[in-house]
Amino acid sequence: MIVNGVADLTNRARTTMAVSLAIIAALSLVQLSGISLQFAFANSTVTQPTFRITPSTQTIVEGSYAKFNIDINQAGVANVLLVARDVPPSSNAIFAPQTGVANPQFHSTVTIVTSTGTPAGNYNVTIVALLNGEEYPAYINLQLTPNTTTNQTTTTTSAGFLSLSVDTDQHFYEPNATVKVRGHISDASGDAIGGAGVSIQVDDPTGAQLILVNNLTDDAGIYQCEVWIGPGATPGTYSVFVSSSKSGYDGATTHTTFVVGSSLTPSVVISQVYFTDTSGNPSGVFSVGQTILVWVILQNNGAPFQGVIWLQILDPNGTPRSVQTQISGLDTGTSVKVTFEFTASANLPRGIYAANALVSDKLISQGGTFLTSAKAQFALAGG
Repeated sequence: MIVNGVADLTNRARTTMAVSLAIIAALSLVQLSGISLQFAFANSTVTQPTFRITPSTQTIVEGSYAKFNIDINQAGVANVLLVARDVPPSSNAIFAPQTGVANPQFHSTVTIVTSTGTPAGNYNVTIVALLNGEEYPAYINLQLTPNTTTNQTTTTTSAGFLSLSVDTDQHFYEPNATVKVRGHISDASGDAIGGAGVSIQVDDPTGAQLILVNNLTDDAGIYQCEVWIGPGATPGTYSVFVSSSKSGYDGATTHTTFVVGSSLTPSVVISQVYFTDTSGNPSGVFSVGQTILVWVILQNNGAPFQGVIWLQILDPNGTPRSVQTQISGLDTGTSVKVTFEFTASANLPRGIYAANALVSDKLISQGGTFLTSAKAQFALAGG
């Protein structure tokens, strides 16, 4: 039950991978080389979180956008993943940021960017917060009225391909630990894709396949599983490879890494990519003439190395508008936060822009290899 955009959490939060419970009956435990995978979820330490979205309703015209503030407050520390469901047609849902840590608070925004192709009407959009493996829904209402002018030119993203993410609850473990793998699948507009096929593969530090399992996303587009790392597990960098498929969509692949014990190779992950104005205010929508700050937060739990951090910005037509790099030392167990600037000049097309962040171990021209990547979106409006 939601009252004024606040999740009523007096009842026990539902377990996110309900579909996986059917798998438990047939496959409760798979063991291989000292590592096992379970489709069972331990009770979360999350206790009565407050999940508030304000305002709870907005009225806008076709082709414009509505911004909502998200505030999460809960006891203890929780990993946060935000997803949107039932996004209006020909629209985009943009979080700023989509992931992070509530310690004990977490703040974000979600902007629903419509287009002139979005039909007028009343839309109820579900925002789901995944906190330490538990899903908490809240709802926003969007009243879309007909646009009687012709100056709204925002173009939204086609929903013909899948966007796939994967992460683990931590990035460093000692042997005899449980690794919680989570991820989310949406279409290009940011709308959750339920019932999508997911293939999860875990490789050990030698590159040998340890686990390969197929799964499905739930109604919020979320998938989860737990991998137990045995006491005799090989120390080093482990890789998690994920691929997704859904009828009517192009598939997607992604990967992440985690370290068991210690590692002689880098193990870097990008934990956040988000946008602010020059005053540091997070946003998913900017106007022509603004300078946009792109923030990339990454962490290395493997061997230290000199990393090259890349940022590529693509316009609504897929044309590269900026490619920037920064070089930063990444010591073991350290996090780095870097900032890129992008100025939205008047000649740029309006619509949804993609920011692709990547990390390589050296310049590609010097034989470097890309170690990780992450994507985010923002909208350019006005003019």
